[in-house]
Amino acid sequence: MINSNDINKALRVIGSNIHRTPISTSSFLSEKYNSNIYFKQELFQKTGSFKIRGVLNKISNLNIKDLKKNGIVSMSSGNHAQAVAYGAKINQISSTVVMPKYSTKSKIEATKNYGANVIVTDDNLLEKVKEIQEKTNAYFIHPFDDDFVIAGQGTLGMEITKDLPQVDHVFTGIGGGGLISGICVALKEFNPKIKIIGVEPKGANGMEQSLKKGKAITLKSINTIADGLSAPFIGERNYQIVNKYLDELITVSDKEIIETMWLIFERTKLFIEPSSAASLAPIIFNKFKLPKNSNPIFILCGGNIDKNKLLEISK
Repeated sequence: MINSNDINKALRVIGSNIHRTPISTSSFLSEKYNSNIYFKQELFQKTGSFKIRGVLNKISNLNIKDLKKNGIVSMSSGNHAQAVAYGAKINQISSTVVMPKYSTKSKIEATKNYGANVIVTDDNLLEKVKEIQEKTNAYFIHPFDDDFVIAGQGTLGMEITKDLPQVDHVFTGIGGGGLISGICVALKEFNPKIKIIGVEPKGANGMEQSLKKGKAITLKSINTIADGLSAPFIGERNYQIVNKYLDELITVSDKEIIETMWLIFERTKLFIEPSSAASLAPIIFNKFKLPKNSNPIFILCGGNIDKNKLLEISK
């Protein structure tokens, strides 16, 4: 299991190639909930989400000569795909990304624009990746179940400890578990009293099921508007960390995510994707009561929203 030293090392390695994303407040929400509401604006990260942190840390710990010879391969519904493509591009490495057919068009196009060879499929993503590896010997960069990827994502949490040391609650969405596990390590080793709350869509509640069954599971089906939280399975490393550190897990409906997203649009003017809105939804829909005068932060993990999806949820 990684520790804060691994995350600090990752921050030193990737710091010059990522944005130190800002933290903002909301007077309206702070007053309404008798707390000091903060947002970590990771939607302004390179490629539009936190994913670039983990990808760059992983690449930095591999043999670049070998990667340039055989390339890299990965799988993703969108945000990790763009990060892999961008990370490969700046390191002059060829990349192939397998994406499910439910991926939004804008994320597929953005991944292609960063230079990746994109394969859109209905097949099992991991099996497709293995097929490509057998043919090309490309190196597989896992979207979340990898120590270097987790440490890279944990740099977001490390930034919070430096920029908002008084933080006492952290809310973030959960997909495969990369971000939540990195944040858990960074924040709990900084201050064990900080409460970490993970949020999942009801239609993609892999971590909730994993915690109930005592092991990382694969979902039988996925049905959520939050494609950034739609990982088909939970990573084993991610499960182990979350099982150790997470204080609470809350599920929210797509309707609750959408209504929260519109509230964030209106009150903060931040153009987020549905995955980001999930973090705040438990507060808006009274699924978690903040202590008075607390200092919670909500992770706005990405801003890669598709025009067609935006029109769909506007109806």
